Amino acid sequence: MLVLNDITIRMAGRFLIDRANVALPAGSKTGFIGNNGTGKSTFFRVITGDISSENGDVLISQKHELV
Repeated sequence: MLVLNDITIRMAGRFLIDRANVALPAGSKTGFIGNNGTGKSTFFRVITGDISSENGDVLISQKHELV
């Protein structure tokens, strides 16, 4: 399961993500759509730990190893 609680990302004084809450069950397939520059890639960078959010939590459970 992937859970994001109150994630906020600001760049250059502009909110890309403002208090987002998402819960995705393990094994689910989800797509994110939106215009250019709206924070889709930034959102995934928060999930992978490449960047930190201003506030909020990212919780990942039931990790599966690829063999």
